[in-house]
Amino acid sequence: MARGWGRSEEDQAAEREQAREAKGAPSGGSVASDAALKGKSRPLELSLARIEDLLAKTTNAARRDALESAKAEIRERLEGLLRQSGGNGL
Repeated sequence: MARGWGRSEEDQAAEREQAREAKGAPSGGSVASDAALKGKSRPLELSLARIEDLLAKTTNAARRDALESAKAEIRERLEGLLRQSGGNGL
């Protein structure tokens, strides 16, 4: 088949999911909610890692204070996500 004319893997997966729902089979909602939680928490975890890297390199006191403040805010957001999900953990 020529490039661009076939169905993508995402389309095929969506069709299978719709077929499962039509049959009344469980769609794995827990797995989907876990994936959504990971999708929301991953960028925050990456930001924390970046901030910690910058903290290790920064000697300016004002810059360190700003980074510590950002780090605390991101940790609070991560904890909020965990509370919303029922504390399932990542």
